[in-house]
Formats: sequence, C-alpha cells, structure tokens
Amino acid sequence: MRMHPELIRHWNKAPFLLPLAGLIVGILEYTQFSLTPWQVLIQGLGALIVLLLFFALPLRWRFQRANWGIVFSLLLFVSVGAALTQRKDIRHSKNWIGNWIHPDTFLAMELTLISAPVEKEKTFKILGQSEWVKTVDTIQQTSGTILLYLAKRNSNQSLQPGDRIVIYKVPSPIEQAGNPGEMNVVRRYAQENCTHRIFLKEGEYELLKDRKPGYGLVRLLTQLKKWILQQVHQHIPDKKAAGLAIALLIGYRAELEAELSQVYANTGVVHIIAISGMHLALIGWLLQQLLLPFHKKRVPQIIAQLIIVLVIWLFSLLADATPSVLRAATSFSLVALGVLIDRKPNSLNSLLAAGFILLVIQPLWLWDLGFQLSFLAVLSILLFAPSLQRIGKKLPGWMQAPYQLIAVSIAAQILTMPISIYYFHQFPASFLGSNLIAIPLSTLLLYCLIALLTIGIFQPIGHLLGWMATQLIGLMNNCIAWIAQLPGLLWTQLYWTALEAFLLSILFLLMGHWIINQSRRAFVSALFVMIALLLLQVHAVYTNPRQKKLIVYNHSSITALTWVQGVAAVSFASRKDIEDSARLAYLIQPCYAVYQIRQPKTQLIQSLISIGGYTLLIPDRNRLPPSTADLPVNYLLVSRAAPFQGENWIKSRRIEFALLDGTVGPQTRIAWRKQLLAAGIPFYDMKRSGAFVHSLR
Repeated sequence: MRMHPELIRHWNKAPFLLPLAGLIVGILEYTQFSLTPWQVLIQGLGALIVLLLFFALPLRWRFQRANWGIVFSLLLFVSVGAALTQRKDIRHSKNWIGNWIHPDTFLAMELTLISAPVEKEKTFKILGQSEWVKTVDTIQQTSGTILLYLAKRNSNQSLQPGDRIVIYKVPSPIEQAGNPGEMNVVRRYAQENCTHRIFLKEGEYELLKDRKPGYGLVRLLTQLKKWILQQVHQHIPDKKAAGLAIALLIGYRAELEAELSQVYANTGVVHIIAISGMHLALIGWLLQQLLLPFHKKRVPQIIAQLIIVLVIWLFSLLADATPSVLRAATSFSLVALGVLIDRKPNSLNSLLAAGFILLVIQPLWLWDLGFQLSFLAVLSILLFAPSLQRIGKKLPGWMQAPYQLIAVSIAAQILTMPISIYYFHQFPASFLGSNLIAIPLSTLLLYCLIALLTIGIFQPIGHLLGWMATQLIGLMNNCIAWIAQLPGLLWTQLYWTALEAFLLSILFLLMGHWIINQSRRAFVSALFVMIALLLLQVHAVYTNPRQKKLIVYNHSSITALTWVQGVAAVSFASRKDIEDSARLAYLIQPCYAVYQIRQPKTQLIQSLISIGGYTLLIPDRNRLPPSTADLPVNYLLVSRAAPFQGENWIKSRRIEFALLDGTVGPQTRIAWRKQLLAAGIPFYDMKRSGAFVHSLR
C-alpha cells in the first residue's frame, strides 16, 4: 500500500507522531480512570521492562516483529503521559492548600498575585499564588493557586503581578455544579493549579506594601498591554471598533461586544478575533521581509532568526500565552531552529513536536478548546491542503490566490468541523465566503495596527492609521453581518456526542487517505466507521423521543428547572432571569444539547406548576400557600424565595420529595432541612449533591 508522505503512520517523516499519540492516550487514561500513583508507577515499569526485553531479542526477530516494537514504545509513552499528568496534579502535593484549609482552624493566608485584575460586572478577578496558611496551630508553607474576586475600588484596579495580599476568609473549593452538559470548571482551572476561589469584601483582606521579587517581566508585559490599549483607544475613538482591534491585535476580548463576537462565530471567522497561528504567521512573514537583507550571510541570518523568534514570543506573552498561541509560537521556533542548523523544516513533524512539548509542560492543556482547534486546524491544512491546491493548478493566474485561500479554508474545516459541532452544536455553512472576505481584510488591519503602534507616535500618521483601521473594521463588520443575515447558512441543533465527533474525524481521515492514495483498506475502514456512525444516529432517533426527565439546575443565584419529554422541553425561570437571556442560556443550553432538544420553550416560574401529570410546589415568602391542601405534591422546590419558616407550605400536604436548590441561604437551608426531617419528607440538597437530574421512566 503506497503511503502519502505526510499522512498517518509515516514514522520517518513524522517521528513525533508516536510519542504524541502515546502521551495523549496516557493523559486520557489518567483523567478518565483516576489512576493512583502506584498504578501509574507499575504501568510505567511494566512498559519499560517489556520494551527492554524486546530490544534484547536478536536483530532478525526484532526486524520481523517491528510492529511489536511500535506497540511497546507506544505503551511506554502512554505511561509517561499518565505519570506527567499525575505529577502536574497539584492535589498530590504535600503542601497543597486543600490539605491545610479547614473552616474550624483557618486564620489567614498570604497570596502573591500572578495576574493583572480583570474587570467583571461587580468585581475584579485575579489569580493569587499561595505562600503560607496560618491556622490555630501553625504556619504552613503551601502551594496552589486561588481565584480571587475583589470588590470594585480604585486601589484594586491598580494591582499588579507580584503584589502581596493577606486574606482572612476561608476559600471554597472549585466544584462542579452537576448541571447537564456544563463546562468542566475543575479541569479548566486545574491547568493553572487553581483549585479554590473566594469572594472578598472590605475588611476580609489586606494589601501588603512590599512586592515579591521575580515578577518584573510580568509587570512589564502588563504595562505594555495597558499602553497598547491606550494607543488603540486614542486613535480609534469608536468603542466597538476599538474592542475588535484590541481582540485581533493581542487577543484581549474584555472590550469586545458579545453580539459582534457571536456574529463572527456564526459565520465561521471567529479565529480572526482569537489569537492563533494565523496571526503569528502574518507577523513572522512581515519580520522575514523586513530582515531579508540580513539573510545573505550566515551570522546576520542567525541574528535575524533570533530576533524573529524573540518578537514572536513577546507577542505570544502579550496575548496571555494561551495554549493555542504557545502551540503556534513553539512550532514557529522549531522551524526557525531548523533554519539555524541548515535543516529543511518538516511542518508536520514541527507541529507534532510542538504538541508533544506543550503537553509535557502541562498535560491538562489537552482539554483546552483553543489548543484543540488550533492543533487540528493546522494538522488538517498540512494533510489536505496540498491535494486541494493541486486541483486548481490549471486555473488562470488571477484566480490562483483566491483559490489557494479557498483550498486552505476548506482543508482547515475538515478536522475542526467535528469538534466544533460537538462543542458549539452548529456549523456555519457560510465559512468559505466569510473567510474570503475576512482574512484579507484582517491581514491589512493587523499590519495597520502594528504600524499604528510603531510609527503612530507621530500624531498625523497615528490619526491617519487610526482612521484607516476604523474603516477596515467597519467594512469587515458590515460584510460579516450581511453574510450572517443570509438565510439557511447557519445549521443549528447539531447535537453530536464525543464518540460521534471522534468517529467523524476518523472518517474524514480515512476518506482523505482513500482519495489521496487510492487505498482500498482505507475505503473499507471508512465504510465500517460510517456504519457505526449511522447506528449511533439511529439509536439516538429511537431513544430520544422516549425520554422523560426533570432537571432542577444548581446555581447560586438562578432558580430554574427544565421538563424534558421526548425532544421537547419546557424551562421555567423567574422574569428577571428570562430577561437576562444570555445568562439563562448559559445554564440551560448545555442541557438541551445533552438531551438533543429540538423544541425548547421558556415559561415564567410559578408557585404551583403542573406538567406531564406531575405537580411542583415552590414556596414563596411573598405569596400565600395554595388552598388545595389535598392536592398531592410530587416535588417541593425550596429556593431563595422560600420563607425562613415553611410549616404553612408543608403541613397537611402529601409531599413525596423535596429539593433544596443552590440559591437557598445557609441559615434558611438549615431551617428547612430540620423541618423536612421533622415532617418525614425525603429531600435532596443540591448544595451538597449537585443538580437534580431525575428520569421519570
């Protein structure tokens, strides 16, 4: 079977494929099965012993059984992946803050701020590195990061990395709420060794005067980012345009309008306003052109490459060094290294090596969506774009550049489409036209903004560049908004499971292998994968119409519930929460995706809800209990609207089950638990056990 030089299982051209694949499997294994350190150690030793025994065999036997060596090597890297994930888990550290924070003994904790404050609606959000914890018995040096929410005031806005703070309130563990389909916040913050969070008011913390040394570079980057924001706002007065410019330039999205961001997502060009490999490639190309005269001699060429790499990493750090940006910067650095040592770079192997290096540094970056999309987009381009571009070689010269862009855009979608459908449950069919417009305009805009920062200090030039950037942004926004309004180009309610998305990716790889290499084996394998996908879809079509569930969400400030029957759902929430549609959608939309809801409705929550033959009673301190005491109540939902004393709501009623949601205050929760126990009513406390998800079949 003839193999494509840059397709799967080409070990000579892409030697990092095997280590990266093993590392990924090991990370998945540790995460899914929660292996103990002893299990990881035994697995690693076993894999190493088996591999050493294999290499002890005679050379002829090893040659005949080369596949065994590949499998044993893969197993070793699987063990390495599991071991690295276990080692990076801060919860296994003896000094982890979770081992020393107890409400009964906690007195104080010192933290060093490691990020600049991010402004929220009512607070400033900051990350703090734990230094020590003081208890009633001792002062213990600790490790770990805490997510701080500080009350808004001018002094908090000026905080910088390296500043020290002492808190006198016990931090709470970051925990899952248990709502169907919710983002895994525990794993998200574990990437930064963050396992606790705390909301602090005046008097619950103290800012220390002296700073911790060693944060000079971080503070310098923070000041540089502030200067960039000031320059953009000075020369682009329009807030909407400035917000997009800053997002495109350094990935700062706090000032980007949510509605505009959604329009870009709906048309498949959200990568324009999320710093990615495209931005680094454009900057790298610009630097290569500027330093081209230095490439004629060896020493100046080395200096030029080092300058380019340095600028690329500075830009990456300004963009908050997200995993997707680090992936692109690492790939670029490896290519530059190849140039320095006179080795022709292999783009595919550089990509795989960059993925391997980053996952060694932080295995949990595997779960970062930006890292996944960035890696898969570049991988897809490298695998499929050359074949697509060859198709257009006979086109006229003036069509070559547009067709090359079309080929790259299509190629990038092949492997990113399954994961996009899984996470976002939609597919923008307009991505091709949108990218044909957005990529050239955003390229001009990026270079215009770079010029604004470098030569815009001269006021006439700065005003001219600011005006040009504003016009480019307006033109791009208008074009993208027009495309977004075209009917039928946004396919929604695409509810695919993780398994289906994985199989779809495998199907695309096999189909590409079949088309490019005329491989019969790939064609047969693709047929089997397609059959498996069809069976999963048929199973969903058969089972989904028969589901019947009650979901009561666990949220600290929203009381909401969803009744699911088949592919229809009715969600109940307060008028205030319904009016704040984005906030409510963030809570209930993932649930719709899990249960593949096609017909959603939202209604105002009432004290008495009757639906599907079931009755829910929701006590409200501002209302009288229903007079129909003989009406059987299937569920009693206690929320923050409930009175402190609830005898009038439960006496003389046939209540089968009670629920205490996440909005109930601590004292009211204690009072209701006592009353329910006294009345002999079984109950479910969401504060302790998570969201209530109950099947009624």
